[in-house]
Amino acid sequence: MRAGAFLRALRLLIPEADLNIVHERPWHSLTFGGTQICISVTMTNAETTCGLPLSAMLAEHEFCLPRQIVADIAIAQAVVADGAYCRIIDALLLDD
Repeated sequence: MRAGAFLRALRLLIPEADLNIVHERPWHSLTFGGTQICISVTMTNAETTCGLPLSAMLAEHEFCLPRQIVADIAIAQAVVADGAYCRIIDALLLDD
């Protein structure tokens, strides 16, 4: 799994969340290669334990990953179901 370090970093960033990989696939452009990953995030609150909305936290966070750069990260979908806040995070990890 190429996204293992990224998933561990997310677990440290939002320990209250239940994280699951929806899909992970190789990504290539003419000059770059990497991994496209989609992760489901389920939380009981709309905000993270530090009081920030997840979208704001992700936008501001500098991920330190071995041999990878987080080139793009965004919340692609958000729903509230049975009192849980469910989000889908799409990320593009480039090989460094």
